[in-house]
Amino acid sequence: MKGFNNVNSQLSEAQNQEFLKFGLSYLKGQLSSGFSCVVSGTDTTDRDWLQDNFGRFRFQASFEDFLSLKKDFKGAEVADLLTFSQLKELAAIPSQLNGTQDVTKVTTVIDPADFAAFFDSLSQAVVAQPENYTQEVKSAFLHVIFDRGDLPAVGDDDFLQWLMRLKPLLVDLSPNLVNRFVSLAANRSCAISQEMLNVLDAIQTTLSNITKTEIYKNILLILQDQTPLKCYSGGSFYLFLKNTFLSFGFPDVSTLISLLPPTRKSELLNTISTSELGQLLSQPGVIINSPDVCIIFSHYNNTATFLQSEDVPDDVRRTILPCVWPLALSSSSRSEVDLWFNVRLKNYLRFLTKELISSTEVQNASCLAFQKLVSVMGNNFTYNSSEFGREDVYSSIRSYLSAGSGVRCYDPRDPELNSSSWFVNYIGSFITFITLDDLTSFVNTTQIEVFLEDKANLELFNNTAIPQDVTNYYIIQLFEFNPSFGLLMLPGSLLCSSDIPSSVFSSLNEDDTMAILDKLKTFCNGTRDPEISAALASNVKTVTAQTFQDLGSASSGLTNSQILSAPPGALLSSLPTLGSVTTWGQDQANTIIRSITSSGFQITSSASLESLGTLIVGVPSALMDKISAAELLNASKNPLLVSNMLAAPKVVQETFIRKIISVDTSPAKVVQNVPDALAAEIPPSLLVFAEGTADISVINNKKWTSDQASLFFATVAETDFDSEQLSSSVLQGFTCGAVRKTGKPRFKQLIHACRPRKGRAKVELKEPQLTCMYNLLRDELSLNFTDYPSDMLLYLNIQDVQKGNCRSYFSALGAADFTVASGILNKGPKKFSEAKNCLGISGPRLSRDNLEVLGNMACSLEGSDIRNSDPLILENLKACKDLSDGQVAAVETLLLSGKTKYGDVTSWNQQTLESLGTLPLYLTGSIWSQFKAPTKKRFLKRFMPNLRKEKTQKTKLKKLFEEINPRLTKRGAGCTEGNITQVTVSDPSFPFGYDLLQFNLCLDAPVLKDNLNSICQKVDDDGYQRVILNKLNQAFPTGVPDQEVQMLASVSRAATLDDISRWSITSLDTLAALMDPENGAWEKPKTKEIITKYLNTSGNSLGSRELNFIDSNLCSLDTSMLQIITSDSIGNAKLLNVASCSAEQKRVLYEISNSSFGIHRDNPVMFYNLVKGYLGGAPRADIVTLSTQNINMDVNTLTSLDNDVISGLTVTDVRGLMGENLPDLKLFENDTVVQTWVTQQLQSDLDTLNLGLLGGRAGLITPAPSSNTTATNTTDQILQPAPT
Repeated sequence: MKGFNNVNSQLSEAQNQEFLKFGLSYLKGQLSSGFSCVVSGTDTTDRDWLQDNFGRFRFQASFEDFLSLKKDFKGAEVADLLTFSQLKELAAIPSQLNGTQDVTKVTTVIDPADFAAFFDSLSQAVVAQPENYTQEVKSAFLHVIFDRGDLPAVGDDDFLQWLMRLKPLLVDLSPNLVNRFVSLAANRSCAISQEMLNVLDAIQTTLSNITKTEIYKNILLILQDQTPLKCYSGGSFYLFLKNTFLSFGFPDVSTLISLLPPTRKSELLNTISTSELGQLLSQPGVIINSPDVCIIFSHYNNTATFLQSEDVPDDVRRTILPCVWPLALSSSSRSEVDLWFNVRLKNYLRFLTKELISSTEVQNASCLAFQKLVSVMGNNFTYNSSEFGREDVYSSIRSYLSAGSGVRCYDPRDPELNSSSWFVNYIGSFITFITLDDLTSFVNTTQIEVFLEDKANLELFNNTAIPQDVTNYYIIQLFEFNPSFGLLMLPGSLLCSSDIPSSVFSSLNEDDTMAILDKLKTFCNGTRDPEISAALASNVKTVTAQTFQDLGSASSGLTNSQILSAPPGALLSSLPTLGSVTTWGQDQANTIIRSITSSGFQITSSASLESLGTLIVGVPSALMDKISAAELLNASKNPLLVSNMLAAPKVVQETFIRKIISVDTSPAKVVQNVPDALAAEIPPSLLVFAEGTADISVINNKKWTSDQASLFFATVAETDFDSEQLSSSVLQGFTCGAVRKTGKPRFKQLIHACRPRKGRAKVELKEPQLTCMYNLLRDELSLNFTDYPSDMLLYLNIQDVQKGNCRSYFSALGAADFTVASGILNKGPKKFSEAKNCLGISGPRLSRDNLEVLGNMACSLEGSDIRNSDPLILENLKACKDLSDGQVAAVETLLLSGKTKYGDVTSWNQQTLESLGTLPLYLTGSIWSQFKAPTKKRFLKRFMPNLRKEKTQKTKLKKLFEEINPRLTKRGAGCTEGNITQVTVSDPSFPFGYDLLQFNLCLDAPVLKDNLNSICQKVDDDGYQRVILNKLNQAFPTGVPDQEVQMLASVSRAATLDDISRWSITSLDTLAALMDPENGAWEKPKTKEIITKYLNTSGNSLGSRELNFIDSNLCSLDTSMLQIITSDSIGNAKLLNVASCSAEQKRVLYEISNSSFGIHRDNPVMFYNLVKGYLGGAPRADIVTLSTQNINMDVNTLTSLDNDVISGLTVTDVRGLMGENLPDLKLFENDTVVQTWVTQQLQSDLDTLNLGLLGGRAGLITPAPSSNTTATNTTDQILQPAPT
C-alpha cells in the first residue's frame, strides 16, 4: 500500500481503481467482527487506520467502504481527509453526527460554494430518516447556513430553493433560531416572506409552543416594518392577517389596533366583514384591553349590521356594549331608537352596568332614546343578577330631567315631544322613587298643568308606593288648575288623597256619591278623612239603613240632625256597620246611643255592649253603671271591646273598671280582673298587697300611673323577678322608700333596668326619683354612663367625670329631658358651661360635632347660642318639649338666613313645614308670612290632628292660631269667607282662614248646635270661644243642656260665671267633661260654681268618682264643703293633687286622708305614699312620727309641708324624714323654704349632716318643747348629735 501510495500520482484512474479493488479485497479478507487490520488491544485512530490502509487511494473509495471495514469509524474525526462525496455520504448517516461539534468538523471542510449540493443531499437524508436527526444536529446545520451560507446575497429563485432545502431541518425548530431564519427574508419581496411563513406553517405541528410564539413575534416585526403593511394589497384586512399569521396565532385586539396606521384605521377596519369581525372578537383571549374594542367600533361602518347578525359570546357582548351604547343613546329618530333597543341591543342590554346607566353616561341622550331607556329599564330589564338596582336608574333619571330649565324633552311644537304623558314617558315605573323636591325640579307649578289630566299620567300616579306628599301635590295641582275635574275620572288610590278639595265631593249628586263611596271602599278601605266624610254625607237626602251601608266609614260625616232623622230601626240594624267606624265624634256616638236606647234597645249585658263596637264611647256612665258587674267582667275579656273602651270618656272607663273591681276587691283579684290597658283606673288603695299575694307577672303586663306603681314597687323590688323584664310602667314607681329593704345589688339592678333601651318606652321618672337613684349610687357610679337613666345624669357632679370620659358622659346626658329638673337648680345653663369646659368648646359657635354630643341640651340653650350654632341645632330643637320666645326668635333667624337644609325662603313649601317637625308650633308671623294661605291650610290639616293627639297644651295651640291666622279684617257686609257648615268644621285646619269677625258672621246657631263637639275641639282662641258661648246662649235661651255642656272642651274655660249659671250640670259625665285638665286650668270661682251646681242636684255628692275628676279643682271649694267628704271617698279615689289648696283646706283634707289610710300605718312606706299628697295639712307631731319610720321623704314633699311645721322640725327630724334623700337638702339649698329652715338651725347641728350647709345660727339657746307636742315655736331648741 505504501509503495503504490508513493506512485499514486503516476497511476492512471483505471490503475487506481484496480489497486483499490485489490486493497478492498484484501481488507475484506482480514475482516473480523467488523474490524479489518485493527490489532486488538492497540490504540489505533481512525486517521491512522485510514492513512495506513488506504493512503491516497481513499479518494476513490466510498464512505460506506470505510464503515464496512471498521464499524466504529467516525468520519467527522477525519473530515479533512474525506472527499466532498464522502462528506455527503457521512452527513446522510445520522449516527455519524453526534452533535454540534461533529457538524462543525464536517461543514468546516466544505466550501460554501458546495453548500447547495451538500444540503440537497442532507435534506433528502433528513426527510428519509427524520426521527434519527436530533434537534441539536439540525440546528447546528442551520447555524452553518446562517453563518456561512450568505443567503441574503442569493437571488429570490435561489432563495426559494434554499427554503425547500432547509425545510426538513426546520422540523422541531429551536425557538432560538426563529429570528435568524426569518431575518433571511429581510428586504425580500412579500412573496418570499410569505413563502417562508408557508414553509414554517407546513411544519407547524412539529414546533413547540415557544417556537410558535417566537414565529408570531417575528411576523409582527415583519408587519411593523418601516413601511407598515407593505405586503397588504387590499381586500379583507382580517383575512390578510389570517394568511400572514397562519397557524401561529392571531393578534389580540390591542395588537391589531397597533398595526393600523393612524391614517388608515377606518379604511382597514371597514374591509372586515361583520362575520369576520365576529370571528375575530370571538377568539379566546383576543380582548385584553376593552377600550380597544371601542376603537374598532368607533371606525366601523357596519356596527348596526354586526349587532343584528352576529352571535358572539356573552363576555364579548359585555365588552362591546359600552362601545356602542353612546350610539344608541344619541339616536334621534323613533325608528332608529326602536332598532337600537328592540333589535340591535336586544341581546346586549342585560349586560348594562351601573356606570352605563349613570347620569354621566345618559345625560346627553336624545329625548327619544332616553324615553326608550326608561321604558326598557322599567318594563323589560331583569335586575336579579345586575350590579345595580332600580334606585340607581332613577338617580340617572333625576339627573337627566333636572338638567336645564323648563320641562326637559317636552316641546308642544314637536310631534315627537308634545305628548302630555310626560311622566309615563320619562319616569315610568320609577315614579315610586320620586320625591316632592324631584317633582318640582322636573316640572314647576307653571308648567305642570298640561300633564295633570293625562289619563296615562293619572294611572301612573295611581300607586300607593309613591310617597304620599308627591301624590298629594299632584292632586293639589290638578284641582287648582281645574277645580271642576271629574272625581270619577280619578283612578284607584288617588281618591284616597286628603288633598282633594271637599267641595269636589260636596258637588256630587247622590248617585255619583254612591259610586265614589264604592271606589273609596275598594281602593282606600273607606275614608277616615273627616272632611271628605262630611262632604259625602252632606249629599245624602234621606238617611236609611242602606245609607249607613253605603257610607261605611264615612258615616261619621253625618250631622247629628241627619243621625236623628234616621229611624231607630235603621240604626239598630246598622250596628255592625256603625260599630266599625273609628272616627265618631263624642256627640255623634252619644246621639246614636240615645236614639237606640230610647227606642227600646237594652244595654244590659256583655253581648249588647260588645255589639256596639266603637259606639261604646257614647254609652253614658250612668247606663254603664246599671250593667251588672259580672256582665262587665265578662265583657272585659274581649280585647276589641277593651280597645274601643280606651276611646271612651274617662268617666265611662272609670265606671267600667269600678264595676269590675266590685266583683272581688282583694288587690290580687282586682289586678287579675282589670284589663291591662285600663289598670290606671284602679284606686291606689286597692294596690296594697298582702304578703305573698302579688303576681308580679300579671302586674308587669299592665299600664300604671306613677302613683300606682310607687305603691307596689316595694313588693316588686323585694322579689327575685328579673329586673330586666320589668316594664317601663312598673319601673316608674321606683322610690328610695320602696328599695330601702333590698340589698345594694338589687337596687343597682333596678336602676340599671331604668336605662334607655332600644325598642322600649322610656321609664318616665320624676326629679325625686332621679336624685334618689343618684344618692344611692353616688360613690359607685361606673364610667359606662348609658347604664343609667339619662335623666339621672343631670344630677351627676362634673367633678366625678374624668377629662377622658367627657364625651361619653355628655353624649349620654344628651338623651336626657332637661325639663325634669327644677328651675331653681338651673341645670341647663350649668351643664352647658360644664360641657364647654370639659369638651374644650371654645368660641361662641357650636359645631355639628358639638351638637351631636350635646343632644337635648340644645333645649336649654339661650337664643344667642342657638343663632351661633351649626344649623344642625334645628334638628336637636325638634325634640324639645317647649321653646322660649328667645329660642324661637333664634330659630327663625337661622331659618330666614337660608343657610339651613331647608333652603332659601323662596323655596319654602308645605314639605318645608312638615320637615320642621314640631317647630312650627312655636313659629311667629315672621315665618308664617312667607307661606301662602293654601299652603298653611294644607299643612294644618295634617299638623293639627297630630298636635291634638299628643295632647298639646291649649296655650300653645292658642299662640299658634294667633300667629298663623289672618288678622282682623275690615268690617264688611256679612259673611264673605263662606258659611260655616258641617263640612267646614270637619276640616282639621278649622277655623283657619276665618278672622274673628268672619267667624262670628259665618257661624249660624243651628250649625253650632249640630256640630258643637267638632267646633269646640278645634277652636282654641279666646275670642272665637266667646263667639261660640254667645251663640250657644242664643241657641239655648232657657239654659244649655248637659249633653251640650259636655261638648264644650276648652271653650268652657272662656265662660263667665253668668254663662256657667245657664248650664245644666246634673250628671257625673258633665262634671267629668268640664273638669278634664287637658282642656286647660280653671279659675277657682268658676270651678266652685260648677261643682256647686253639680252638688245642688239631688243625689250628687263629693264621692270618690267626683273627686277623681275634680282633683286639684277641689281647692276652689270652701272648707265647709270639704268637710263633708268622707274617708271612704278619699280612700277609694286616686291620689289627689291639693298643692294649690290653702293651709286650712289642706288640714281638712289631711285629716280625712289620715282617717282613710290609717289602716296602713303598720306599713309606714305604704302609708306615706298614700298620704304624701295631703301632708301639707299634717301637724308637726305626725311628721315627727314619720321621721322615725324610714320613709325616705323627698325634698319636694318636705318643702310642701306647712310652714309652721317645717319651722318646728329639728335637724334630727329632717335627717330621719329624708333618709337616703338627705343630700337633696344641699342640692336645693337655694330653695326659699330650705333656706328659711337652715337659718333657723344651729350651724353646729347642720354640720352633723356633713352636707356643707351654711347659714345656720350660732350659740346655745333655751331648749324647745318636746317633740310630742304640736307647738310650732321649736326653732330655738338645742339639738342632740345625730345618731350614727
